[in-house]
Amino acid sequence: MTSNQIDPFGDNNLIDDDFQIDDDINNHDINDDSFIQPDVQSKINKPQSHSIPSIQSNKTYEGGFFSLNYYRQYFDLNTNQFFSNCLRTLNPISVPNADEFNHNGDLYGSVWITASLIFLLFFCNSFASLLSGWFLGIDLDSLNVNYFKMIVSSINLLYAYTLIIPLFLYLILKYYLKVLILVPLTKLISIYSYANLLWVPAVLLSIFRGLLVNLHTLDSLLKWGCILVGAALSGCSIIYKLNFYFNSIFGNDDKKSAYIILSILAICHLGFSIGVKVCFFGKL
Repeated sequence: MTSNQIDPFGDNNLIDDDFQIDDDINNHDINDDSFIQPDVQSKINKPQSHSIPSIQSNKTYEGGFFSLNYYRQYFDLNTNQFFSNCLRTLNPISVPNADEFNHNGDLYGSVWITASLIFLLFFCNSFASLLSGWFLGIDLDSLNVNYFKMIVSSINLLYAYTLIIPLFLYLILKYYLKVLILVPLTKLISIYSYANLLWVPAVLLSIFRGLLVNLHTLDSLLKWGCILVGAALSGCSIIYKLNFYFNSIFGNDDKKSAYIILSILAICHLGFSIGVKVCFFGKL
């Protein structure tokens, strides 16, 4: 064969090399980690993490006071957090957390707990009047109960007390006493709002007034007893929490200011309780 002719089997060495590579692959132990490509090897050797990644809250509430998005932060709580706050409130002398007054608090309880209390007061008073009419054998309309006036008065009384008293307290602490560690206004409103939850046992007890329609003395005692129970429980919850806060900002150096403020708040709460008595149970 001349040098100008092409040998069809001239690439025998390349073919043999290819067969050799195939034989090496077929004879290679596939369980050997060295056979796996580097990028696959790194994925296999990398330890697998089964932990759930932590979810970091990066919520932002942009906008000013006239933006609805700004107020979302005061209603941003789930059901478990809400009921947890309610359970802590049921113990009026529970010790607050050390950093509790650094948080904004929520306005969810301010709206719904107060609204629920107004509904319960109206329902229990109406049911007691229904029992009274049933025992006396008279029509409910003849009892001359102005339910519309009762609802409007209760809304004005409860929401005004829950909002105005914390606002005055906040202004005194900020501009008159000029405290350095100032509790947020929404936290003060939250304390007063959740304290309304402690009126519920007294409100439910007032239903039994309908059974004492012919016993005026016992009926009057039960009315005042319900007011005193609700006022004592809710008042203790408010005063105890605020006293804890005042001790942290005033210390032992200025206890006089704390006692004066707490005394004024106690008098305001007493006046509020008398207002509840007049609003739902009639004259003093």
